[in-house]
Parts: sequence; C-alpha cells; structure tokens
Amino acid sequence: MSTRFVMISRWRLPTTRERLWSLLTEPTEWPGWWPQLRGVNRLEDGDPDGVGASHAFVWHSGLGYRLRTVMTTTRASRMRELEAAASGDLRGIGLWLIEDDLPPGVLRLTYRWDVELSKPWMRLLAPLLQDVFTRRHFAVMASGADGMARQLGCRRSAIEEWSTITRLAQDREAA
Repeated sequence: MSTRFVMISRWRLPTTRERLWSLLTEPTEWPGWWPQLRGVNRLEDGDPDGVGASHAFVWHSGLGYRLRTVMTTTRASRMRELEAAASGDLRGIGLWLIEDDLPPGVLRLTYRWDVELSKPWMRLLAPLLQDVFTRRHFAVMASGADGMARQLGCRRSAIEEWSTITRLAQDREAA
C-alpha cells in the first residue's frame, strides 16, 4: 500500500493578486487565521523572490497528533505560483497556484499537496487510515480557506477537492 498522498483543494476568492500574494508569502502570520496551525518559525530568508526561504511548521491534526514540517520555497513566480519542498513528518511538494477567474476580480486558488508519510506509525497504519488522513487534510484546508477569506475580508466559494487516494471529488458549500 502506498504511503504517498496527492491531494488538491481549490476555491475562489474575490480579492486582488497583491493581497492574496502578500498573505501567502508571510507564513509566520498564518497561525493568526489558520486554526490548526500551532506555530511557524522562520529558519532562513530567501532571495528577493523568496526562493530559499525556509519555515518550520507545527500543525494540529484534530486527531490527537501533531505534524512537524519544514517548508523550503523552491519556486516563486510572483503573484502566480509558490512552490515549496516539505521535509520532516511529511516529505514532498506543496504548490499554491493563483489564476484569474470569472467574474473579473475573482481569483481561483489551488493548492496541490504531493507528499510521502515519514512518521513510522503513519506509514505502518496508512493502509487502514489513508481515508482518515485524506479527510483530515481536506478539513484542515477548508478551515484555512475560511480563515484566509476572513483575513482578506471576503467570502470564499465552495471548495473542490480531489485525491489520488480516495478518488473523491466533492464540493463543500461556502460557510
């Protein structure tokens, strides 16, 4: 059984690229609006575009365990794409993609999380808990989308979700 997870979340926000980019590129501020994020510490500054920046994240799963990752920015295409390599309890790549949507003034934000489990107990139990891990990821993303919208002073759309594990695509209604 695979311990690799590829999960995609997408929602729409009526905001500007500048405001959204500013929010995404300041991860030390995320715990103020993302409830499951317990802490972020800046480890390294990146180049002027943020490439090479490194941050340590502590996430609460909602199931009694924490996940610790270090995210290092590997690519930053200003106000379009932000990619980071993950190490720690999860290893892989996270990618934020910002696209124009309709009507004008609405942005489509996609997050693609392609990771391999590192924690031994998670790897061992992955065959039994893969659906639980996937659903918890989507719950954390929905909570983050809600917090992001509040921080930007707007409403988000329904969230679209896809996963290679569950092969499930579902929409969640906007809060």
